[in-house]
Amino acid sequence: MTSTVTVLDDATFNSKFEQLRDPSLPPRRVRQLVRELTAILAKLAIRHAPTNEPIAIMVILRSGMSMMDDFVAAFPDDADISVYHLGIFRDRQTLMPVEYYNKLGPRSANLKTGYILDPLLATGGTAEAAISIVRDWGLEKVTFVSLLGSKDGLSRVSSIWPDGLDLVVGKVDNELDNSGYVKPGVGDIGDRLYGTA
Repeated sequence: MTSTVTVLDDATFNSKFEQLRDPSLPPRRVRQLVRELTAILAKLAIRHAPTNEPIAIMVILRSGMSMMDDFVAAFPDDADISVYHLGIFRDRQTLMPVEYYNKLGPRSANLKTGYILDPLLATGGTAEAAISIVRDWGLEKVTFVSLLGSKDGLSRVSSIWPDGLDLVVGKVDNELDNSGYVKPGVGDIGDRLYGTA
């Protein structure tokens, strides 16, 4: 048994995503496209969100920050939402996740549902680490939301928590290159978002 993987089927999303693949885009345009893509994907991701209980949104630093505002805006104005931050990066040599920041804090007993935001799911290592952290924190149901996932990464992550995890992605690319980047992908989205390539 594996977790549910839902891939968005939306012509507007697909068109904007193809623009995002252009490596010559300036960071401002990359950020704009990520916000627009997130707004579209959020509607699918929150379709089964609980209406009468608190919701946690976990942002993976740093690239997940680009998704936060538009994802939160997709919820009703009266939704009880808290935003938490997890700092996890992938070591460029080992491709293993490294946790460097965790701002979860104490969890109230009635907080059971969460969403993890990260624009890319490549090897699945960062996603797996983040999911394990919030599961150990005590959440019962988590949806991992990503604009792009690799076929291998999604396969890996979907098997780690069959009863409590859903994955919602905008697009799926079939391959990873030797450096663990999605191919054809969108490059290093964090560097592209903030102009640090």
